[in-house]
Amino acid sequence: MSNRGPKTELTDKLVLEIRKMVLDGKAYVEIQQELEINDSTWDTWVYKNYQGFRNNLVDWKHERILKKCEKLSEEILDINHTGDNGVDSRILSIKQKESEFIRSTLDKKHYSKQLNTDLTSGGKPIMVNIDKDIAEKNNVANSEPKDNS
Repeated sequence: MSNRGPKTELTDKLVLEIRKMVLDGKAYVEIQQELEINDSTWDTWVYKNYQGFRNNLVDWKHERILKKCEKLSEEILDINHTGDNGVDSRILSIKQKESEFIRSTLDKKHYSKQLNTDLTSGGKPIMVNIDKDIAEKNNVANSEPKDNS
């Protein structure tokens, strides 16, 4: 797209059109050409993060990839794991791992393996006093200087 021409205004309608095109997997150059947005305008929106434009592009790209992953997950979970010889343990194992991954990421509250520990004493920093000689030797400052005598 040429750098000439009228400046394009980033309206809500245009944002929705760009979002749809990003979700459809179109390249930014294609989007610019189809919507007649000149290079300098697009680059300014990205560089200055005009109205959150750069952030939106990143979010929409992640949304597109997530939708692909969700579709693949559904396909994996829908694979038939039984055949003429009974249960195919390889396919069942893949389905089980996919199911476990989905539960642990989409329903973190109930299925996550992550253990959160509050090390802040109820929101307050934990204060530690280190012997002055040890602190100086290890180049560490005490949180609150105290007299060690």
